[in-house]
Amino acid sequence: MSRPYYDPNPISGPEQYSKAEYTLKEPWKEQAKGLRLVGHSDLNGWGDAFQIKVNKGICYVAASGINGNDGITILDVKDPRKPKVLNQMRDGEAARTHKVVPITDDIMITNSELRVGMKEKHPEAIGGLRVLDTSDPVHPKLIRYAETDGRGIHRPIYDPRRKLIYSSGFKNGCKERILLIHDMKEPTRPELIGEFWLEGQMEGETPSWDTETVRSQACHEAHPLGDYLTCTWWDAGVSLIDLKDPTKPKLVWRHSPHETHGWAGANHTFVVPEGSEFGINAQETVVVNCAHPPAHVTFYDMRNIMKPQVASTFMPYDVDPKTMRPRDDKWCKTGARYGAHNLWHGMKADDLLYVCWFNAGLRVVDWSNPFAPKEVAYYIPAGNKERAVPQSNDCFVDRDTGLIYVSDRWGLGLHILEHTN
Repeated sequence: MSRPYYDPNPISGPEQYSKAEYTLKEPWKEQAKGLRLVGHSDLNGWGDAFQIKVNKGICYVAASGINGNDGITILDVKDPRKPKVLNQMRDGEAARTHKVVPITDDIMITNSELRVGMKEKHPEAIGGLRVLDTSDPVHPKLIRYAETDGRGIHRPIYDPRRKLIYSSGFKNGCKERILLIHDMKEPTRPELIGEFWLEGQMEGETPSWDTETVRSQACHEAHPLGDYLTCTWWDAGVSLIDLKDPTKPKLVWRHSPHETHGWAGANHTFVVPEGSEFGINAQETVVVNCAHPPAHVTFYDMRNIMKPQVASTFMPYDVDPKTMRPRDDKWCKTGARYGAHNLWHGMKADDLLYVCWFNAGLRVVDWSNPFAPKEVAYYIPAGNKERAVPQSNDCFVDRDTGLIYVSDRWGLGLHILEHTN
């Protein structure tokens, strides 16, 4: 079967931020349609940023760790034109704590994912969930760790209706990350009540995926859908999990165009927004210079929840159907990633889709017709002499103000945007 080309030895890991080839002679200038910059912060040098949460004029930005910064920057954004850093909580180098998840006004969760090889250097390091007291929002205090197996937890997602946290994490005896379910009825004491893995992840099981094409079957994240979860499994696709009994999750189906057709892998976020019967799956581009086909967004018709059907896909620029790469190869010569990544998790059926596209910035999509999604706005931040292009990483929309917050993965900081109409 014909499949698009995948470089078997792409530049990966920390080297992709320093050793990738590029053809740029000078930094890219700001590019925008329908959006404009309101304010910017370099986060006092912690410009390598990840997940963002904003509440009542206080903004939490977790560091990505790419440039060696680990922890949380807390800003006053009541005047978004002049965001002010109020505090920076530095974490140790042993673990990534790059996710922030508010549970109540007084409790916030971050992940703790041990970096490979760091347990030997830092035997005291703990992987799992960290519980923070945010009753003083500017000076959070660590209450406790909810320790988990192995290297801990990569991405936690909170379900306020059922008071559960769904996390991608590790389990002794399992290959790569699985799904962990914590009860949060007592928010200061997460209790592990359920686990789920794909058949073949546990030692001794026969893989249920195509071992020739699936390089990683790691769980990435899960989102609530009534009594079900939509869950992503990196190259092994998207799935629906029966969660009527959260102590006994059951697989309903798994769908993986990467296995069957060679589409981009690295499935990142699969969510059915509240009020919709259509799902949105965003993959993550994980290599630079289009060494793999760039990640895109896929819309699923979920009206028959037991039999999902692909409705359409979205790419901001024209794609060659055979290579699945942009026809304009400038996106693939920047020494950076091009393709989809994080989308705004708080969206509902009537909202626009906001999705970060690494060196192509933030893309805003009208998906009111999921069979024909249409881009309506975009913002590509300007580069600088250290980082000639952006790596737009995560986004958050503040419903109280309508402002859009965008973090940059490798050093360009926090950009605050607004629509121009």
